[in-house]
Amino acid sequence: MNPPYISQLIPVVLPDFSGVCFQCEFDPEFYTIEAPRQLGIILPETLHSAVKKRQAEYVAGRYLAKRCLSALGGTESDVGISQHRAPLWPKGMIGSISHSSNKAICVLRQCDLPEQGIGIDIEQCLADSTATSIKNTIINEAEQALITKHDVDFSTGLTVVFSAKESLFKALFPQVRAYFDFLDAEVITMERDNLTIMLKRTLTPTLSAGCKFTVQIYKQNMMIRTFTQSRI
Repeated sequence: MNPPYISQLIPVVLPDFSGVCFQCEFDPEFYTIEAPRQLGIILPETLHSAVKKRQAEYVAGRYLAKRCLSALGGTESDVGISQHRAPLWPKGMIGSISHSSNKAICVLRQCDLPEQGIGIDIEQCLADSTATSIKNTIINEAEQALITKHDVDFSTGLTVVFSAKESLFKALFPQVRAYFDFLDAEVITMERDNLTIMLKRTLTPTLSAGCKFTVQIYKQNMMIRTFTQSRI
């Protein structure tokens, strides 16, 4: 039985994807120190002194990871955290976790190629003032013109681009093993359900400048979800 702070557990269908995805809502106000034990999750020492909301979102994400592993017929092992804060998936699995506001989401599929990756991100739409203040760290002038041309308000458009680049980073991290900048990737096309991102600089021998990736977009109730798969 789930602790009361987790609710609305639902499977999510992602087009052209052979794995599984689950989403849930969580309420930090109902989170207790017993929740990790109840769900069979080990809370990392680095989070023992974290605020309740940070612990709640971590545990919710790892709970979804266990559900995804179970759905794929795997052992519901604890998914730890690496020195880069990325999830440590069991051998033969690749996945991604994201959380924003009171929602968490996890995507997982079987894969024996360590260079492959998938990325998912969920974001609450940025406030207009926040979008204006951070835009220069997220997009270049060409991307700003693309958002302005698109039939969407600027703060929503910037949230989509921000989320898409977060998804791409997660998908490419197994190959790159290092952080890269938002401006190292550029959105070159933007449609209602997907966009295309192109790398602006070479990250690895197989991830050269000019490589393009399709990112799926889903919008609902002021929340943005994006998903991408690396297929290099």
